[in-house]
Amino acid sequence: MTRAPQPRYGIAEWFGKDIAKLTPKQRQALGRLAVNQDETGNLSKAPACPFLSTLIPSARCNKASGVCTIRRYAPGVGGTGVSVDGDKIVTVCPSRFLGQVGRNQSIFSWIAGKMLEIASPTVIKETPFLRTIADSVNQTKAAQASKEDEGKKAGRIDWILVNPATMVTKELQWCAVETQALYFSGGKMRPEFDAYAAKPSPVLYPIGKRRPDYRSSGPKRLSPQLDVKVPVLRAWGKKVVVVIDRFFFDNMNTLIDAYPRARNDQERRDNADVAWFVVDFDANLCLQPYKVVFTTLDSSRQALNATEPLSKDDFTRELKAVIEDGNRANKVFKA
Repeated sequence: MTRAPQPRYGIAEWFGKDIAKLTPKQRQALGRLAVNQDETGNLSKAPACPFLSTLIPSARCNKASGVCTIRRYAPGVGGTGVSVDGDKIVTVCPSRFLGQVGRNQSIFSWIAGKMLEIASPTVIKETPFLRTIADSVNQTKAAQASKEDEGKKAGRIDWILVNPATMVTKELQWCAVETQALYFSGGKMRPEFDAYAAKPSPVLYPIGKRRPDYRSSGPKRLSPQLDVKVPVLRAWGKKVVVVIDRFFFDNMNTLIDAYPRARNDQERRDNADVAWFVVDFDANLCLQPYKVVFTTLDSSRQALNATEPLSKDDFTRELKAVIEDGNRANKVFKA
């Protein structure tokens, strides 16, 4: 019996635009632009990014092929794609977080209000946090290197928010902000770009099979970043903020409150290492504040891992099922 086509992940927002609200000709134009960028790597003709432009006026989209978010589509009539009701939008470009969150509030204003108790912070992008240290084998070579090479950046903090009123005080008040989008695994987007570029069309059922890759984005990338940055910033008396979307948050284990007996957010913040700011998308693909969780580095690690060992009974039961399954000849062998 032929299996019915399953929903697949495809483009939700493209170069800052909701793909469902574009005309067929607009989708074709963006398809041609994406194909050209994929082939040449030239981003000079990219349109302005409506999210990054909130900080840098007229800043162009700096993500090759311009996919901001993805969502699942079910197959529709004539090869069209129908969005799956209730499914979460998945952020695949970190610049997507830089737009407004709710009414007349930027992501940084929201964070600064909670972390620094101000509305208008000074925002600094990609600040060097680590520098390489030459080992004994390379000391001679390192001594000859230029100052620029010696200070080569081995790590950066995505964003730093500073309270401008403290610029003239002894202790500068600031917090670090990391924005974490999701990677995806499976089929590349190029077949979609080609399909849209070929002719004006409605929203199409995705050609490639792909899925959001939480493990590559969370445990493999974000967790090591926190392991490096949080202990140092904690020693400095500074906090780390992580910005994620609802889909990412729902794939994590539970984040444990840093101070369950706290009477307010200030007490929670003061006892936390990491503050998680979670955003969600409304029906119009506008960002909305969803949740703020103040927690510890250890809790963050455990939540990002999002796994737990099976019980011995469950493991034994599943192992026996594999051995007894006559259709698993590719998995069960005789020594």
